[in-house]
Amino acid sequence: MFYPFFTPCLNCWHWQGFLVRCALRPDEPRLLDFHEWHGRQLVERGLLDAWRVSRLTLELLLDTACDPALPWHWRALCLDRAYRPLRVMQQQANDLPRQRSLNVLLNRLATLRLEPSLSFNESAQGHPYE
Repeated sequence: MFYPFFTPCLNCWHWQGFLVRCALRPDEPRLLDFHEWHGRQLVERGLLDAWRVSRLTLELLLDTACDPALPWHWRALCLDRAYRPLRVMQQQANDLPRQRSLNVLLNRLATLRLEPSLSFNESAQGHPYE
C-alpha cells in the first residue's frame, strides 16, 4: 500500500499527535477524540491501514502516559484511552507477525511503570544551573 506522507489529513493527524504527546493542550480532552477521529478518516480514505493507525496511536498514548514531565491528569487520560486502539489491534491480529507485535504492546501495557509527575517547583536532576 502506498502511504502519502504529505497530505493535509495526514499532516493534521501527526500535528494532533504532537499536541497529545507534548500535552500542549492538557485541559482539552477532546483533542484525543479529534486525533482518534482523524485516524479513522485516514483509514476510511485508504491513506493508512487500521493496524498502523492503531499501533501508532497506542504507542503515542503509552509514551505520553509514561512521561513524568507531563501533568498527571493528562497522562491518566491517555492511559485510560489506550484500550481503544488496543481493541482494534486485537481484531486485526490475524497473522503471526501482528500477533507478536500485539503481544509486545500488551506486555508493555501490563508492565507500565508510572512515575509521579514532576511539580513545577521541583528542579530537574542534573541540570547544570542548579
